[in-house]
Amino acid sequence: AVDTSKVSALTTVEIKELKTGKKMKYTLVSEKEADLKAGKISVSSPIGQGLLGKKKGDKAEIKTPAGIITFEVLSITLQS
Repeated sequence: AVDTSKVSALTTVEIKELKTGKKMKYTLVSEKEADLKAGKISVSSPIGQGLLGKKKGDKAEIKTPAGIITFEVLSITLQS
């Protein structure tokens, strides 16, 4: 069984960008399954790395090409 108390591979995480309030939902998958259009991001991508191990309510500072973005983890669920 996959532990949904923290972000790990095969979990779907809903995050909110704190600066803009924009919500996004991503499923963390292996590198070869990654498909941004389908909302599947690689666990080894910057966002994937920044979210791994976080719990609901945690904040994650993620380094992107546009600078550091702070996200809040809203929910963690199993990939449907």
